[in-house]
Amino acid sequence: MVKILLRIVGVFLVFLALAGCGGGGFSPNGTLEARPVQLDGEQVLLDQSQVDCGANEDLWNITQLGGGRAVGRLTKKGRDLQFSDDIQIGDPVVGAPYAQIHGSFPVKVVQAGSVRDEDQFTKLADAKVTVGINHSCFQANPPALMGIRHGQFDASANPVFRFKMDQDWMVDRIVH
Repeated sequence: MVKILLRIVGVFLVFLALAGCGGGGFSPNGTLEARPVQLDGEQVLLDQSQVDCGANEDLWNITQLGGGRAVGRLTKKGRDLQFSDDIQIGDPVVGAPYAQIHGSFPVKVVQAGSVRDEDQFTKLADAKVTVGINHSCFQANPPALMGIRHGQFDASANPVFRFKMDQDWMVDRIVH
């Protein structure tokens, strides 16, 4: 009787150990946050305090364009932070200041969205994420990455990430 009980417990422990061994499980949050994500020509939303701080820190120079529009012309310091195009302020479509970035950045998932399979080795997941930019202007409130809606960057749309399985799940690219 003891032998049977030990066998049952032994089998149960083996199954329990195998269940905890990862098994290729997919976690979009963990995968996104595990290593920096390559962002090429993506747009991030800035708030007014970040725009003002960037101007005060010589990351960009603000030029008024009229009609409530302005542009923050990037300086070398701004480009060194991997901003790749001037800061747009007062854009009537987006409604908030935004900037284009290019480079590898850490991201933090604020809110996970849906996950869907493209095939056995490819998944798509949308998530609201913030982008870590290594400067004091962006530490307290990191900028949010914009998604695409109807072919245009949209502050209310989550970006969609494509993940590929290559020994581990990796971010392959952002889908537009």
